[in-house]
Amino acid sequence: MRRTPEEARTLALTSARRLLLAEGPDAITLQAVASDLGMSHTNLIHHFGSAAGLQSELMRQMVSELTTTIESAVMRLRAGKGEVKDFVDIVFDAFDRGGAGRLAAWMALTGESMHLAPIGEVVRDYIDSVERGADGEGDAATIHERVTSATLFVTVAALGDAIIGNELRKMVGREREAVRKLMGALLPAVLAPQPKGGGHS
Repeated sequence: MRRTPEEARTLALTSARRLLLAEGPDAITLQAVASDLGMSHTNLIHHFGSAAGLQSELMRQMVSELTTTIESAVMRLRAGKGEVKDFVDIVFDAFDRGGAGRLAAWMALTGESMHLAPIGEVVRDYIDSVERGADGEGDAATIHERVTSATLFVTVAALGDAIIGNELRKMVGREREAVRKLMGALLPAVLAPQPKGGGHS
């Protein structure tokens, strides 16, 4: 089957993502993708140069998608159409269904964390939006601490749930949404104004 260069690249990246989600980063080889698509190994070398080139392109694509998702949430928040608690669903969906959990773990283990820089910029924008909406609930430093604590809390939980949550939930006999529900219940407490002398460490 003859394909345009754009079609071939798109199909290869789709195949690589399937392999990442199903079998992990080590499964993403030029041979595996070529076999999956009925495409020649040489053809993939022409498009990506190497397996590392294919993996880097997949990283860029997935980071771009995650960035767009978070940007959309920020826009909804600014327009008054979203709530702070929506951050739980946004982050958990991105790390789980979108594959960002596998992606982040892969980046950390391969020393490619610099690819996450665009997400950092958007997360900071989200935090700024939440902080502006919390005006009057305390001084700026206290609000910043609460909002960043909530961001760390939910993001680390979402990452862990995406990577090992399935196995842990089976061990303790809990439902698929257990960690997400727990975060949703605890998030208001993390964000709530603290009594004088209190605060999060």
